[in-house]
Amino acid sequence: MPPSPPRPLRDHLVLPRSKLIHPRSTRSDHHTPIAAANNGFIFTNRIRCSWIAMAQAEREQLSVVMFPWLAHGHINPYLELARRLTSADHGGVDVVVHLVSTPVNLAAIAHRQTDRIRLVELHLPSLPDLPPALHTTKHLPPRLMPVLKRACDLAAPRFGALLDELRPDVLLYDFLQPWAPVEAAARGVPAAHFSTCSAAATSFVFHCLSADRAPRAFPFESIGFGSAEEEAKYTQLFVVREDPAALVSERDRLLLSLGRSSGFVAVKTCADIERRYMDYLSELLGGKEIIPCGPLLVDSGDPPESTAAGESDRVMRWLDGQEPGSVVLASFGSEYFMSEQQIAQMARGLELSGAPFVWVVRFPKSPGDEDRGAARALPRGFAPARGLVVEGWAPQRRILSHGACGAFLTHCGWSSVLESLAAGVPMVALPLHIDQPLGANLAAELGAAARVPQERFGEFRAEDVARAVRGVVVRGEEGRAMRRRAGELREVVARNDADGAQVGALVRRIARLCGKGQRVPVPN
Repeated sequence: MPPSPPRPLRDHLVLPRSKLIHPRSTRSDHHTPIAAANNGFIFTNRIRCSWIAMAQAEREQLSVVMFPWLAHGHINPYLELARRLTSADHGGVDVVVHLVSTPVNLAAIAHRQTDRIRLVELHLPSLPDLPPALHTTKHLPPRLMPVLKRACDLAAPRFGALLDELRPDVLLYDFLQPWAPVEAAARGVPAAHFSTCSAAATSFVFHCLSADRAPRAFPFESIGFGSAEEEAKYTQLFVVREDPAALVSERDRLLLSLGRSSGFVAVKTCADIERRYMDYLSELLGGKEIIPCGPLLVDSGDPPESTAAGESDRVMRWLDGQEPGSVVLASFGSEYFMSEQQIAQMARGLELSGAPFVWVVRFPKSPGDEDRGAARALPRGFAPARGLVVEGWAPQRRILSHGACGAFLTHCGWSSVLESLAAGVPMVALPLHIDQPLGANLAAELGAAARVPQERFGEFRAEDVARAVRGVVVRGEEGRAMRRRAGELREVVARNDADGAQVGALVRRIARLCGKGQRVPVPN
């Protein structure tokens, strides 16, 4: 079912029924001594009701509109941040979130809506080859990505109309919509950028794309590519598909989004891991404050279809029968499809490694993906004796947390890196998409990942996959050191994820930005 339309904010802020105290008892024993003694019971309850009324008056309401990019890899961290903003006591400030996205995206998360997290539909204009079912990056053919960005840009007036209706205190927005803070500013609403990428990746890309400096290498060699020239070549991958009809230049999207953020930038990260990259990002932004929100770990979630529930159980039962720390999980993101050559090399590499494995494979559903040679099936005759192949979806965090899982062969998307660290599982890094080499470099710098060699971006050999997997899973010195380091980082990430102080600090910063949060907190 589609999400219900937005309601006036006051409808979202009613205290739960269990918190209400009625001025008169509803029980039938009105002849009790307490009730008869000069109406003492009624008098007492009037005092309590007055206290509650004052307490409610003292608590301030903070209305937040969230506008993530139209990809579930971005929506899920925003939704998890919304859950944490709305489910904890933040010193006298109650938060209500309106999360804005397209109907096709919201349909997948409709069950996550609550009284304090409302889902709000944004309808994009109709463009050729882009029906409403493709108003999302999921199953979107790569050739239509520029069209989706243009449709989103053209929806700016409609987004402004939503702000008129919702009248929020603040907007949190993503990096591909630099016009969103402009729409907010026109209505007197402050706006802050919330990045779902690492501080290392964000500062690297901003460093390389900034046009007001002479080119120079990124100052952290372990993240960069060795020279300003090589880093410039890599950064061109972000803008190589420039759409001549685009309303916003690809080169300018991130720069404008960060530059227009009001006073601070929030980042999905841990200061214990990325402090120096947070500091450098702040320096690049002229001293703008960088606020870490923690890893915002999300449960594996519900399977997309009822049939996937049985598949999930099958995977967990299979893991139960494996030796501790022996299995490698191979998964490369929910929206990346391997080419036929890549999938053939991966299949052979996993078999050559000799390690038992769970391989999550994804095949495109749209014929439009044929233009980039995406594989449609596993290699003919591939029937692994020591592995399990799962198509489409698997409970990644549950698998990583299982005692049998000893390594994660991953594309190194930021969420996957954090989930692997949270489970204390070392990584075999094989970045295949634009931003992923930066995540792989950071994981290797932390001492929690081995790299699969690639002569050219996206190209790898089966033998190199097998060698890297064996180096992590087999009980050699390198593997032991990596597992030990992964265990140390598990404690760091777990501590940051459980620490509500980071989200509390974000609430206080948002409240200060809006001129709220100055009243005396209500006692518990």
